[in-house]
Amino acid sequence: MTDQRLLAALAIVSSLGVSQAPAAEGAWKFEVDNRDQPVLTYIESGKEVFMIGCGRALGLHVRYPATAKKEGTARVTLANSKTRMTFVGEFEEPDATGVTTFLQWDLGYRRQDPRLYGKAWKRERDRVLDLLASGPITVSAEGRSYQLPAAKIPRWKEAFHQCG
Repeated sequence: MTDQRLLAALAIVSSLGVSQAPAAEGAWKFEVDNRDQPVLTYIESGKEVFMIGCGRALGLHVRYPATAKKEGTARVTLANSKTRMTFVGEFEEPDATGVTTFLQWDLGYRRQDPRLYGKAWKRERDRVLDLLASGPITVSAEGRSYQLPAAKIPRWKEAFHQCG
């Protein structure tokens, strides 16, 4: 591809508000939707493995690394060399291929909690964002795990600071 064609392609992607950072088996994708709400996704083999997005709530969607239980709460740990965070949430229904996704809203805070979007919540949000930016990130549950590369996309964290 010529330099001019490459620059033109990059200009089109930039104008759409989408950024991607490739990895060996997948890629991080960052976009801001038409309501100015940020979404960071890791896509591998055409399938969403990890997603964090902010709209009415901060949503964390993670491909569950173990066999999902039928009922009850779920726990997923995200870790890198500096930080370890465990999230308590629930399972979404398995997709057509049987893959189950872990889901947590608002970092585990209840909607009626007056601390939601307060200083402690924002510190926790920032810890998650920093963890994702400095990988590799190990996603683990029930003795099973997989790794994601760091999200190396310019300025994606700043968009999430507008949440909450």
